[in-house]
Amino acid sequence: MYFEQECRKFLRPRRLEYQMFDLGPERLSLANGTLFKHEISIINRQGHQLKCSFFQINPLSDCCIIYCHGFNGCQVEGVKYAHIAAQYNLNFCTFDFQGCGHSQGDLITFGYLEQNDITCIILDIKKRFQQNQFILWGRSLGATTIQLKKQPYVSGYVLDSCFTDLNKACVKMIQKSTSLPKLIIKSVLYLLKGKIESQGNFKFEDIKIQRADSSVPTLYICSDQDTLIKSKNTIGLYQQHNGLRDLIKIQGEHNDSRSVQLINQICCWCKERFQINRQYSCHESSPIEIRKKYQHLAGRSSLIRTPSDIISKYDLNKQNLNHCQTQSTSVFKYNNQHIIQPKQLYFQESPQKIFGQQTQFLQQKMNQQIGNSIKFIRKPIFD
Repeated sequence: MYFEQECRKFLRPRRLEYQMFDLGPERLSLANGTLFKHEISIINRQGHQLKCSFFQINPLSDCCIIYCHGFNGCQVEGVKYAHIAAQYNLNFCTFDFQGCGHSQGDLITFGYLEQNDITCIILDIKKRFQQNQFILWGRSLGATTIQLKKQPYVSGYVLDSCFTDLNKACVKMIQKSTSLPKLIIKSVLYLLKGKIESQGNFKFEDIKIQRADSSVPTLYICSDQDTLIKSKNTIGLYQQHNGLRDLIKIQGEHNDSRSVQLINQICCWCKERFQINRQYSCHESSPIEIRKKYQHLAGRSSLIRTPSDIISKYDLNKQNLNHCQTQSTSVFKYNNQHIIQPKQLYFQESPQKIFGQQTQFLQQKMNQQIGNSIKFIRKPIFD
């Protein structure tokens, strides 16, 4: 009986109750426009209703921040940030994960099922409000959930106090509420683990971040005073991240409120990411879309030839390609033809030996190692 009760504390924490008044006014006048609130319900993959608030700025914008609350939290946690995001001409969405707040559902799975809730939110908001770019902003459990699955149409992550190992996070949670020694806590958790996994239908190993997602620009936030989720979790992910990354260290405990200055820094970072993504790797001129659009012109085993306007755009901004979302993209000339493609498809008609990854010394290596007699291997480009 004791173990059953303890399992329920993990899988069914007390819901945070709130009133509709707590979600803010239906309409709010700002210096740069008017902020409208839309209360909607979205059905997730388990058939549960998720309660969601979408704050839309007028003049209209197609960029949206989606806030993912923490363990034992609800969407009210992010409502107070909506008007700040609106000042940067950004729409804002906050919602209750299943089993939290006013959303349906009986259990919390620490991100295992919640990761699909985020997918449903993105797809519904994109269709309903014509949003094209998203940044996922998560805190604690929300930050960890964001990293468990690659989400569509996402331009960046904001990860505030995320944990990388559920087992260690649970030990810390029990330590915060009891005075038991750590060794005893680990023993109790070992006994509870099997029941939690069977009732929640997930494995603790499923909630583990092995490595940071370097393909998505990420802003990391942590505090050295956080005794629940140590800052070394966030710093470790930051050091592993090989792409665009930023780190902000703040003061305060795990559940302390975030300052207005920090929220402004986050919104400014999101605004910059949206602008860079639109300028250098917009949906219409991304390499994948170009391939699909001009597939009938190129043929399955031919070089990809891009329109002159896209060529000139990428020629003028080659030096900035490392600062856009598709930072693994290469643009170069081959036989007086411009080619734009990912680096792993460096040549579609390629020599048998290729040395290096930089275009500037590719020709030198070819001359030194291969000479004038070059044999080309034809490879399919759309597989």
